[in-house]
Amino acid sequence: MRGYEAAQILKEKGITIEDVEAEIVYRKETNAFSNQPKNEAFMDMTLNEVIRVKEMWYI
Repeated sequence: MRGYEAAQILKEKGITIEDVEAEIVYRKETNAFSNQPKNEAFMDMTLNEVIRVKEMWYI
């Protein structure tokens, strides 16, 4: 359950669901790699992992 665990860690860092959604939009629009995140909290996470975090956010 990587998405759920990642969501919990990001919440502890003060990240909001809006931050997650903004990161997804940024990566889709710019084709940014995991080492070029808009928000450093998402460093080394692939787009699929960020999307999984969004799916698991409210669980």
